[in-house]
Amino acid sequence: MSDARAIEAVTETLRGIVDAGVKRVTAGARAIAMPPNQITASQEPQVNVFLYQAQMDGQLRNTDPVNVAPGETGQPALPLILHYLITPYAPNADDIQAHRLLGGALQALHSHPLLSATDLADAAPFSDIAHQVESVRICWQPLDDKDIYSLWSIFQAPYRISTAFELRVVLIDSTVTGSAPLPVLTRGSTGRGPVVTASVSYPEITSVVPPLGQPTALPGEQVSLLGAGLSASAVTVLLSHPALAEPLSVTPDSATGSEVRFTVPAGAPAGFGTVSLALSTPGTSDLLSNDVPFGVSPKITSALPATVAASLGPAAFTVTCDPNVRAGQNAVLLLGGSPVTAPPVTADTTSLTFTVGPVPATTYPMRLRIDGADSRLIADRTAIPPVFDAKQSVKVT
Repeated sequence: MSDARAIEAVTETLRGIVDAGVKRVTAGARAIAMPPNQITASQEPQVNVFLYQAQMDGQLRNTDPVNVAPGETGQPALPLILHYLITPYAPNADDIQAHRLLGGALQALHSHPLLSATDLADAAPFSDIAHQVESVRICWQPLDDKDIYSLWSIFQAPYRISTAFELRVVLIDSTVTGSAPLPVLTRGSTGRGPVVTASVSYPEITSVVPPLGQPTALPGEQVSLLGAGLSASAVTVLLSHPALAEPLSVTPDSATGSEVRFTVPAGAPAGFGTVSLALSTPGTSDLLSNDVPFGVSPKITSALPATVAASLGPAAFTVTCDPNVRAGQNAVLLLGGSPVTAPPVTADTTSLTFTVGPVPATTYPMRLRIDGADSRLIADRTAIPPVFDAKQSVKVT
C-alpha cells in the first residue's frame, strides 16, 4: 500500500519519464510541473505535466486491505485516478519545436504503459507507493473539443496543444486502525466439517498438517504433506516465499504415496509462502505437484511475560524473534485484538521495536505477526478445550 505522499510520488515519476523523453529529441529541454497560468515565456524548451483532476475509483472503494486476515477488519485504502495534461512550450512560440517536444513526451509515455515498482522507488524514495499491490497504469484519455476549451478557460491561460492521460490506481492507506480478534478456541463439538478426497493421476497435495493442530509450523518442527501420487524414487520438498530469491530444497524425512514428512529448515523465513514436491523416477519425466499455502510462525525469543509502561502515553516496546525478519517483511504486534505496526524493515533483523500506547493498564495476550503468520498464542490446538499460553502476554502499566 502507500502513504499520503503517493500523489506527489506519481507526479514526480511521470515528470521524470517525460523529462527523459524530451531530452532525447531536444538538447536542453526539460519537464516541469506547474499550473498553466503560472508558466511565463521562457527561452528554454519545456513540457508541462499538470495534474488537473483526482477522482475516486468506485470499483475499489470498498475493497478490504490486502493484509487483512479472514475475520479481521480494516479500513479500505483510498483508490484514486489521477488526470494529467501534457503541454509543450517552445522558445519564441516555435510550434514546430513544440510539436517535436510533444512527440518525445508521447513516445516516452507510450514506452511506459505502467509505472513499475522500480520506477516509483527510484523517482520517489520518499514514498512507499512502490510497495502497493495494484499497478499504476498510464492510459490515454481522449478529450473532445468542448472539454479541451473548457479546461483552458478554467486555467485562464492561452490555449496550447495538449494531450491528457489518466493514471490508475493510486492507493492511499487509511490512518484508521483495524481490529484483529483473538482466535476462536472451540468450534462445535469437534471443529471439523466434511472431508472430500479426490483421486488424481498426477501428484497432488491436498493438505498441509503442522504439529499440534497448528495452522503454521516453527523451524525444526516436522510437517506432513497429505495427498495422492506422492511416491517416487527421489522426492524433494520445495519451500517458496516472497522473501526468497529461489525455493528452498528440503530432503523429506519419509515419503509414501499418500504422505510426505519433512522438517522445516532453519533458513525458512516467517510468513506465508507455498510448498510443493518435485518427484523424480529413472526412466520417466520428472513431475511437480501443485503449490499449497504453507506458513512458518515467528517465535518470540525475548523474555515473557513482559511489562511496558504505556498506559499514560506512547512507549517503545522491543521484541526479539526467530527466524530473523527479512527486509521488506511486514511486522505487526497484536495486543489482545489491537494491532501495532512496526516501522518498515529495511534490513534483516531479529529485533523489532514497536510504539505502544496509550492503552488501558491491564494484561494483554500478545502475538507477533510476520507477513500474516502469527507467533503461537495457543501452544496445543488439539487440546480440548485449547487454552492461551499465559506466558505469551504483556502487562501494561
